[in-house]
Amino acid sequence: MTTRERTWKTLSAIALSLALIILSSVLLMPEVVEAEEISVTVTGDGVSTPTTFTQVQLEAMSQLEAVYTTINTYPSKKLLVARGVKLAELLNLAGIKDEASLIIVIATDGFKMTFTREELLDDARYYYPGLQDNHAYAGYITGSPEGAVRVDTILALGSAEGDNFNNINSINAPILMMGQRWVSEQTNHAHVKKVMTIEVSTASPGKWENPVATPAAGSVIAGSKVELTTPDMDGDSIYYTIDGSDPTFKSPMYNWIKKRWWNNRSDQLATINQAIEINEDTVIKAVAIGFGKIDSDIINFNYQVSNPKPPQYILTPVAQNTYTIQTTVDGIPTMTVNSGISGLKNFTVNITPVTAHQGEETVVFTHWRKGRQININSTRADFDLLKTAQAGFNVMPGDLVKVYLLDELSNTHDSNPLLWQ
Repeated sequence: MTTRERTWKTLSAIALSLALIILSSVLLMPEVVEAEEISVTVTGDGVSTPTTFTQVQLEAMSQLEAVYTTINTYPSKKLLVARGVKLAELLNLAGIKDEASLIIVIATDGFKMTFTREELLDDARYYYPGLQDNHAYAGYITGSPEGAVRVDTILALGSAEGDNFNNINSINAPILMMGQRWVSEQTNHAHVKKVMTIEVSTASPGKWENPVATPAAGSVIAGSKVELTTPDMDGDSIYYTIDGSDPTFKSPMYNWIKKRWWNNRSDQLATINQAIEINEDTVIKAVAIGFGKIDSDIINFNYQVSNPKPPQYILTPVAQNTYTIQTTVDGIPTMTVNSGISGLKNFTVNITPVTAHQGEETVVFTHWRKGRQININSTRADFDLLKTAQAGFNVMPGDLVKVYLLDELSNTHDSNPLLWQ
């Protein structure tokens, strides 16, 4: 082989190697995926002008920006920020009819949520700054409803978890975003991501099935625990009362942890979805409420206790430098006036119900000096709600104040007070 032929062969090999390297680089380069164009179609027999809104059209509309509070069905509390178009504006542009009653929001992956018209367009919804009061994350520990700010339901073109608007992104856009009707309402599962279609229907909403109680209403022994259920236990929330009032979405919730999480939270289920203990004659009123259907009937479960437990309370004196706290062998709290203390002084106790009592109770303070009772003070109130009592006496060093919680004091000769501590 001549020198020229060898040179040509070497150059050919180099060229081939370079071609293979370039080809490999091209094949291994990550695929560039262009951002998918957003569009949302509003359709159904509940609108007069079915319309598809392009991303350009949506971005050209007036944009609302707000902070939202929410609780998921685990349940955990969250703050969210979002920016987008008012849902009512989209539906009005599509000519929503007066007879429209249901709104079905459908995502690109086929997930859908059904709402009544009232839930999305009519009900007042709020951002609750005090959502994380009492506990930052545990959704079953209710925050404060104070300072609520009304927010609109929007189709958000950007959102983010937290309260920083600088973090807003379009990963889940467009996303349905709504406020809470009450600080304990679970709404996070209703925030439909990547919305593709909004179907407006004139069909009549269904109705949630009525709650059932186990054991059944009737005669039970003291300490019986009542569980509330519905056939669903996932899309509906059971709200209840035991004070005679009708339950609403502001009442205590029974099934905080929804059915989808029961296997994951089996160790905490009975503690959080807590059965209602019956220690006296009690009427439980319960209702099932959830998105997309009319509330169930309010069902009354009337229980009569055959051997009721007597009410019981713990009295705990509040520490002060004017007296020394002790307890008698009978469990009666006492406060002994310290040396150098005299004059009008207040004595305060905190009250913790162990077994509650419906109605009012009486807290009695007795003032003792040198082994003789010289004064008495009583206060009658519902201490299941008030949880504190106070009395004032003119005291001298060494004086003793004892505190009792009774059913009531009476002047009749045939009535003896019952001690409930």
